[in-house]
Amino acid sequence: MTITPITTPNILKCYPTARTIPIKMIVPSGYDEVIFSDEALSFSKAMAEIEFRSKEERMHIVNITLAVRRGEYRIDSDKIADKILEGVLRQ
Repeated sequence: MTITPITTPNILKCYPTARTIPIKMIVPSGYDEVIFSDEALSFSKAMAEIEFRSKEERMHIVNITLAVRRGEYRIDSDKIADKILEGVLRQ
C-alpha cells in the first residue's frame, strides 16, 4: 500500500468543483426591545442619587440596607406620621 502525502496542491486537486458561496447578511425584520419595570427604573434613579451623596450619607444608607436585610430595622411610625403631616400642612 502506498500513502501519498497530501500537500496543498494535492488538496486543491481533490476538490475541483469547490466554489465559494457569498455570505448573505441576515437582517431581522423587527428589532429587539428592552422594557424596564417601574421598580427597576426607580432603583436605578435611587442608585444614581446615592452616588452624589457624601461618604457618611452613603454609609448610613448601607447600614440601613443591611439592617433591613437582617430584619433588624425598626420603623418609627410616629416619625413617619409627623413627616406626612408636615408635608400636607405645607401645601
